Amino acid sequence: MEYHLDRRLRFFDQPKHKSLYSWAINEVDKADQVVGDDQIPWGWSLYFTATDIVLSDRLVVSEANEVEGRLSQTAEVSHRRTITAKLRPGAERDADDWHRQTTYRMFGTDRAISDFRLDILPLKSEGEIEHCRAWGAVSYTFENDFREETTDDCVLFSLMVKPSTFERYAHRIISGTEVEVILCVGAVSGFYSSWSPSISTRDVKVLAPGGEQVVEVPESITLPRLGAVGEATLYLNAGRAKKLPSPSHLAVPEERQAMPAIRPGIPNAQSIDPQMAKLLASLKSSLNWIIGLLAALVIATLLKS
Repeated sequence: MEYHLDRRLRFFDQPKHKSLYSWAINEVDKADQVVGDDQIPWGWSLYFTATDIVLSDRLVVSEANEVEGRLSQTAEVSHRRTITAKLRPGAERDADDWHRQTTYRMFGTDRAISDFRLDILPLKSEGEIEHCRAWGAVSYTFENDFREETTDDCVLFSLMVKPSTFERYAHRIISGTEVEVILCVGAVSGFYSSWSPSISTRDVKVLAPGGEQVVEVPESITLPRLGAVGEATLYLNAGRAKKLPSPSHLAVPEERQAMPAIRPGIPNAQSIDPQMAKLLASLKSSLNWIIGLLAALVIATLLKS
């Protein structure tokens, strides 16, 4: 298995601004030069918007032995429902705000992570505590049936909710009403960024829970990696578009609404002078007589020939 990492990671405990943070992680290139800024744990809120939402039911039957046409008592049947969503970084309010758009990259790479997912699962009982966790992995290549396959960098959030809450979410999704789902997470273990006095950031580095992103740290320090999520808020915004009444200054007057349709190029009969109308009728009669005479001449000529 080959992990796709471009730079090494180094723990740094002598930052220039010691009063702001006591340690950081640096990326180091092959020439042992630091690339980018010091990276420290990021504790402020970050937003993700769901692009695809699926409610799935899974039924698993295991160790089923048939005895006299029936399943034995040792057969285990498990049923689980899951709401799965693909996520993209940011919320709708960030779409036109360049300063709010955040790009996520795995530590040791310059690749922007595009594979974000959310799994919403029900707890076993109403008494359990709802919580959220994060997991992720660096892109790697492996051999599968004599073929090489590559997985992308990914981050997965698992939100565990009470059974009643899950059923409410499921009903909203299957009702057919358009639903906007936004996930807000804060104090995500394993999310890093450069120090800033602001509560928003445009760049986040991710430290996955596996051992592929090696960082040597003192025994007294536990390096935060993807796992616990300090705070998670899920927004399910559902609604239907309402037809707004036309503004009074744009409303069409009743007399205009009742006007008869008039084809372009043909004058309205009610707007023609009576004398002109008689003249047009006379010309129309003369034209019909001339057309009839020409038709008779053509027929007579054909009969003579």
